[in-house]
Amino acid sequence: MSTTTTTTVTEPDNAEASPSPSLLYPAAAEASAAVAALLADLRLGHAAHTRVSATRLSGGERRRVSIGLALLRDPGVLLLDEPTSGLDSSSAHVVVGCLRAVAAARGTTVVLSIHQPSSRLLSAVDSLLLLSRGAVVHHGSVDSLDAALLSHGLAVPAQLNPLEFALEVLDQMPHPSASSPEPKTTEELAAVTSSKSSSSSTSPCSRIHEVVVLYKRAWKVVYRSKQLLLTNFLESVVVGTLLGSIYINAGDGEGGAHKRLGLFAFTLTFLLTSTTETLPTFVSERPIVLAETASGLYRLSSHAAAATLVFLPYLLAVALLYSACVYFLVGLCASAAAFAAFVMVVWAVVLTANSFVLFVSSFAPDYIAGMSLVSVSLAGFFLFSGYFLSRGSMPPYWVFMHYVSPYKYALDALLANEYTCAATRCFGVAGPAAGDCSETGADVLAEKGLTAKERWTGVQVLFGFFLLYRVLYWVVLSRRAARAKR
Repeated sequence: MSTTTTTTVTEPDNAEASPSPSLLYPAAAEASAAVAALLADLRLGHAAHTRVSATRLSGGERRRVSIGLALLRDPGVLLLDEPTSGLDSSSAHVVVGCLRAVAAARGTTVVLSIHQPSSRLLSAVDSLLLLSRGAVVHHGSVDSLDAALLSHGLAVPAQLNPLEFALEVLDQMPHPSASSPEPKTTEELAAVTSSKSSSSSTSPCSRIHEVVVLYKRAWKVVYRSKQLLLTNFLESVVVGTLLGSIYINAGDGEGGAHKRLGLFAFTLTFLLTSTTETLPTFVSERPIVLAETASGLYRLSSHAAAATLVFLPYLLAVALLYSACVYFLVGLCASAAAFAAFVMVVWAVVLTANSFVLFVSSFAPDYIAGMSLVSVSLAGFFLFSGYFLSRGSMPPYWVFMHYVSPYKYALDALLANEYTCAATRCFGVAGPAAGDCSETGADVLAEKGLTAKERWTGVQVLFGFFLLYRVLYWVVLSRRAARAKR
């Protein structure tokens, strides 16, 4: 037998007199007032600016925080499934008292299910709905339930409240047959589904306001992830300095050309793999994003735009740190324009890698599966970049991988940038006599089939990959969110 007791706290008669402020108002002053009002209603003013964790907040406080999240849009009806489960009697009474205060202050109808009602909890309830085997056994006040039990010859013992006793003698109470609602037409069902979908997915805020709020929140997440933040910056400095010391003063000649190619190849490997550290963060945030967008707190596109805006300056700082450490130690072309182009290529590479990891996180079931997929994909990109195999030596059915590999465009851009700047320098000696140069920087470019324009073409393609993976991330999450609403 399945038994459920649902208690409903209805809104007061004067609920429409003074509507409460909404947390989604674009004005900062109104938003602050709404936050303060919500904290006061939930008796959480003392916990303001406290991070939610089991060590800093009690079980009842965390439960009230969850209720507060559901109140962000000031819903007309708030549905709660066993909000007092797992709490002691005092905490449960505080939670129900807060719900009663919310119903009075905000004009919200609160509907909650409960299986262990105490007399203190029942004092805050306006109406009871007692269900059993799919049928309504009783609907009304606590006093009316007492009268209904007496009408069936069931007297409530002094030590029990009417609802507790009703749950014990539920089998002895008459059970009306569950009535089946009249089926709706296809048009009616479509209209109801459409209205629910539009109301749940539409945010009352402007898109700019959503992006600004989400941008600030994303920066807080990045700042709080101090370990990841320090790791990325330290990696850039340490690896850049280490590579610079290994390839220090690469010089000219054939050896200098080989050193540059090896440096660029390892640089791309490091840059494309270093961003995989953000995968656990992306995977853990995904259910939160889906839940918040499904409830209509903001648009998924606003989340994607805010995340993009956050990582643009963050990864630019990473690119600048790495470039400054490695570029001058190796002795690459001493030109401000060449250095700026090098930074642009590095920035485009880390942005592309970050977007690819974000895209994988949108459908990877967990961190381990995501890491495996990212590792295999990056290995394939590197294999078909042209460093190990030239395009002409690849089987025809694998040539497409050469053109979808970000490594290819990044490597071409780095080579084109260096040898365009060092077009007159000698990278091959034909004989012992001084000045017998068999290959200049321009010749190296021609040998590899590159031109000076390739550095900017490569940067443009990499930024295209960056945007493409972001759009794919948005598409996948949109489909997942749509399936979750069905």
